[in-house]
Amino acid sequence: MARGQSQYLRIFSGSTTYQRWQSYYVNSSVSYGGAVWAYQPFDADGITAGEAQSESSISVTLPATTNVMDVVLQALNEARLAELQVYEFDTILGNSTPQTGQTLIASYLGEVVGVSGGFTSIQMQLGSSLSPVGAQVPPRTFSTRLIGAPCKL
Repeated sequence: MARGQSQYLRIFSGSTTYQRWQSYYVNSSVSYGGAVWAYQPFDADGITAGEAQSESSISVTLPATTNVMDVVLQALNEARLAELQVYEFDTILGNSTPQTGQTLIASYLGEVVGVSGGFTSIQMQLGSSLSPVGAQVPPRTFSTRLIGAPCKL
């Protein structure tokens, strides 16, 4: 049994999807989950087993084309979300279109919080916009009415 892995990346905000990319079916758009996914070579690093509260982020490396740059910079400027899904499937059953029985093996949902790169590739950082250190509960301010009387040392 031969196993293959396909990755799907969706950039969205609320109910509006701005871009859907897949990185397995080369130079073709495919239909999966009731949507059309365009081909874009990308690689995601950092999906590992861990705790939900670890606040870890992942990096998605994409080619530095004009279309990709426009989509990624717009996502960063407007604090859009990105969902990355990795599926595993049996390549013996078919390799030209997504299989209905493929298995979701990893999924990540985060905000586009950073972009870096060079002439050939860019790295889009997905993570939480909340600070991993300290308390940040916008837009509320902690007060004695909310948390009671603070301890005095």
